[in-house]
Amino acid sequence: MRQAIYHPWLKGRGGAEKVILEMAKNSEHETTVFTLFYDEKQTFEEFKDVDIQVIGSNAQPRNFLDKGLRFGLGAMIKKLPLEDYDALIVSEAGIGSLSAIRNHDIPVIGYVHTPLRPALPEFKKTYRGEKSIFTRPIFDIGIKIYDMLERQAWKHFDTVLANSQLTKERIVEKGLKKEDEIEVLNPGAELVEETSDLGKYFLYPSRFRRYKRQDLAIEAWKQAETQDFDLVLAGAAQEQDYIQELEGKADSSIKFKYDLPGDQWEKQFKNAYGVLFLAEKEDWGIVPIEAGMYGKPTIAVNEGSPAETVKDRETGFLVEADSADIAEKIEAMIESREKAEFMGQKARENAEKYSWDNFGQKLDGKVSHVARK
Repeated sequence: MRQAIYHPWLKGRGGAEKVILEMAKNSEHETTVFTLFYDEKQTFEEFKDVDIQVIGSNAQPRNFLDKGLRFGLGAMIKKLPLEDYDALIVSEAGIGSLSAIRNHDIPVIGYVHTPLRPALPEFKKTYRGEKSIFTRPIFDIGIKIYDMLERQAWKHFDTVLANSQLTKERIVEKGLKKEDEIEVLNPGAELVEETSDLGKYFLYPSRFRRYKRQDLAIEAWKQAETQDFDLVLAGAAQEQDYIQELEGKADSSIKFKYDLPGDQWEKQFKNAYGVLFLAEKEDWGIVPIEAGMYGKPTIAVNEGSPAETVKDRETGFLVEADSADIAEKIEAMIESREKAEFMGQKARENAEKYSWDNFGQKLDGKVSHVARK
């Protein structure tokens, strides 16, 4: 069986790109990934072993207008060469769904990382506030147009898979599908050799975007009694103005590591004492699972999908988005190495349920089922 996967761009080492990579690597079906932009230097190196077909000029998205026009409306009218394929998986992290409007001659599965965040009621005000007074009217019009097109696109999804229960709830809230039309299929994580190494730093691994709230991590860290520990903030350097703000707030115990290659990521996880993950209402957030694979407990905000994967006081701590609460849990973890090791062991046991092998087998089963209809 041949399956096609569509994702608008492969331009970094984010969660969506990781899921696309693992879809291709762990499938028994012959797989081609179609995309409008592929930056092989910035995204995962393993994509070199995947059949990647770039549609169009392979020009990088420049801003939200370019994303909306070229990667949204433009993708909507592009016809993918799907004649020899049995099913199409549309990767929906915001604008991917629009490709289904033109490309539904074969069965279509929507794998949803998130509906478009700026169009969600809980985020719309925040994203609008980041725009200038001149571009806000364009933003408002664009969101209204998108909402109409999105509803049309989703009518062509024969099956919908959500990456988390939270994402499922958001889909239902937007009225895109009914609850019984959506199944949750959590992404996985790499199985690694178990390690008990506990270094002298806490790791916050995530892209540098405002909604990831590295600023909250810095604020909490400076309040906590951290002895001779460091805080390492590591991830793709996506918002330069935000990075400058963060660097201005940091002291000597806070380190920044940008755009690390895969082997360096492994080293950062392996030698960490614990992991922080404080993103705002994250749709899935694979970080707590990855941390668990390395036997590391996670301090995560009690909102979004980390509340689905972190067991409070067992595999880590769930905290409010409050610097004092976070600082208290950092101190508690430092004060009891025995407790940190125990939670790390429990985190490993919990994380083993989320293997990429299991993910691939379940997804293959869904593709085969839809293709046979």
